[in-house]
Amino acid sequence: MRKKVSCKNKIEFINEVAEDCLKDMSAEDKEYLMENPVAIEYHFSYCLYIRNNYIHNRDFSEVSFFTHADDLSSDIIRMIFSKLLPDYEYGNFFIEILYDNKDFILLRKKYKNKYGEYPEALVERYKTQACLEPVHSREERSFFNNEELEREWEIIKRNYDNALVIVDSIIRELKGILRN
Repeated sequence: MRKKVSCKNKIEFINEVAEDCLKDMSAEDKEYLMENPVAIEYHFSYCLYIRNNYIHNRDFSEVSFFTHADDLSSDIIRMIFSKLLPDYEYGNFFIEILYDNKDFILLRKKYKNKYGEYPEALVERYKTQACLEPVHSREERSFFNNEELEREWEIIKRNYDNALVIVDSIIRELKGILRN
């Protein structure tokens, strides 16, 4: 018999699973995740573990939140990152795009090797510049009509384009810092 999910909402479930994953995780595994916080890189590894142990074997019949396994496991790994990394803000679109950028991850590692810490202050400064338009959740968009969806996708595209400009700026600045 599958365990019933009793969380009131999706964020509560994501947080509960992330906390459970972290409590049993070794220090070495935590360090690896901190050094390599690229969510998509874990789709067929740690996120598969999450899907098999926390999603596919659970009964979601009494909850009202969206439960697509791939989306949930991605959200959970991002929540884990947010608990491990001070500058990784869960649900922040700019941070997701930044940390999914392999050039940033490489420069972030080089920065730590050179200065003994990650460029958290730099990320925080750029994060405040990322004034992105609010968008609805995937769950909310599932109830939109075509016209509403079209408007929402336009906002998402503008946000993505704006976030990429800021990501390019932080990468250029990191390259400059590391050249000195």
